[in-house]
Amino acid sequence: MSKLAWYISLAISLFGVFVVRYYFTLAPDETLKNINPAFIPLVFVIPFLLISLFISFVIGARYFVQAKGQQIVSYIVVLCVILALSTYLEYTQVQADLTAFGGGIADKGSLIFNFPIWNSYTNGWFVNEMIFFSLQAIAFGIGFFKRHTIELAQQEGGE
Repeated sequence: MSKLAWYISLAISLFGVFVVRYYFTLAPDETLKNINPAFIPLVFVIPFLLISLFISFVIGARYFVQAKGQQIVSYIVVLCVILALSTYLEYTQVQADLTAFGGGIADKGSLIFNFPIWNSYTNGWFVNEMIFFSLQAIAFGIGFFKRHTIELAQQEGGE
């Protein structure tokens, strides 16, 4: 599988994530419609996201076949930085939104009172670049567990 295919699938998926987050998440001053506006773009984004996660897994498996101890440690450090930064940014985003909404789904005076946790106002909590990069980094790392199969296939001349 080509790295170019990986880059293209990452770009398309990230573009779709940006579209959902910035164009299909309602601000607190916008009125709620009958259907979540992110439903239609998510139908198109999810297949590309799944493809990019699969390709990240395959590329990660190939990376770890050739990786030495220092490269594996470097990946773990980068993964920890991505996850820590993503968690912090996600937390601050949710807290800022909860303040703008006047509370959460259980607070009676809140704009999102009695709504499901994923609604038109909270699409940005679940579909954003922090989640995207965390999922991609984890999928790449899961390739570590597939490296032996690829290594055996390379030894037999299969790849």
